[in-house]
Amino acid sequence: MVNYLGTASRTGWGEVPRPVRLEVERLLGDVVCAAVDQRGGFSHGVAARVRTVGGESAFVKAIEAGDELAQVYRQEAHVASRLPATAPAPQCRFVSEIAGWFVAGFDDVEGAFPRLDDPGELQDTLDLVTRLATQLTPSPLSDVPTVADAYGPELVGWRTFATAGPPADLDSWSVRHLTELADLEATWVAAAAGDTLLHTDLRPDNMLRRADGTVLAVDWAWACRGAAWIDLVALAPSIAAAGVDPDPIIAIHPVTRDVAPAAVDAFACALAGYWAAACRKPGPPRSPCLRQHQSAFARLAREWLACRIGWQ
Repeated sequence: MVNYLGTASRTGWGEVPRPVRLEVERLLGDVVCAAVDQRGGFSHGVAARVRTVGGESAFVKAIEAGDELAQVYRQEAHVASRLPATAPAPQCRFVSEIAGWFVAGFDDVEGAFPRLDDPGELQDTLDLVTRLATQLTPSPLSDVPTVADAYGPELVGWRTFATAGPPADLDSWSVRHLTELADLEATWVAAAAGDTLLHTDLRPDNMLRRADGTVLAVDWAWACRGAAWIDLVALAPSIAAAGVDPDPIIAIHPVTRDVAPAAVDAFACALAGYWAAACRKPGPPRSPCLRQHQSAFARLAREWLACRIGWQ
């Protein structure tokens, strides 16, 4: 199992400048009397559940406006504020920029990360994938990039290794099949076209399961338009990390059962290549676990792909 808690060194609510906290209170219409900092995720901005004297609650994200991740926070709020009311996601309630900070408030959801090793919670999560595909096709947002535009420049890990030479510590299977991996990786874009609004970053810490079993998708910073099956295949390494074989799920799930296996192979290959390249970059100082996480998922995706395609 992957531990998604304590993965980033986040700024705490108490470190937020007073004018920013007062702005949140103005937007909520009441004084904040309690705040609980959240530890999940890989970014270093503020993520806090706040409660007001009158009992109002919200999930608040904030970051300095000049921070390199500020645009990611802006994009998340921009997408979330325009999702249909029926979408399985918390609504964005307010956005503001004040005192050199960006701040956004979302519905506060009482829930926990779904445990993908639990059959019931895994099924609840797979039901979320179905609802996302059903409710967000066609895409309600036309101004988000296509998956090819958003990820085409990023999912090139194997081709980069093939051109520049593999890292000295690359595993022997990947070295042996590097040319084939690069060729397969190059085919994912053609298969990924579509008009579903995709989350593209589904993993347990970007989902919340409520007591009634309903699972919501949070953190829409990387939303784009593409084939509905992309979100489930992107989630598959997290399923594998929980000790569950994703292939029987992909074979019968509504969003993937009619998808050509070669398309799934290509996108799984691209994910494995991305993580193999990303995990070897210098680590961000305020997200000390990111490269370790990427290394683990590079291995998971590679092993899953190797089983699917049967290369020895």
